[in-house]
Amino acid sequence: MGDKKPESPMRSPFEWAFRASLLLLGAVIALNLAVAYLRPILPWLIGGIALVATVWIVVAVLRWRRSRW
Repeated sequence: MGDKKPESPMRSPFEWAFRASLLLLGAVIALNLAVAYLRPILPWLIGGIALVATVWIVVAVLRWRRSRW
């Protein structure tokens, strides 16, 4: 039979701002780490994507030219 008030569903603005800033800090750190780890292999990734796109375009053009007959 406690006289405790039920906790309000509204959180304090300070708690909301603190949690938002921690989330933003975590996102910035994760993005910084991702860029740092991907930077050495980025040229290889771009080259691979360009190669796949080129092959896909060539195959699409060849299939289109053959389907006209």
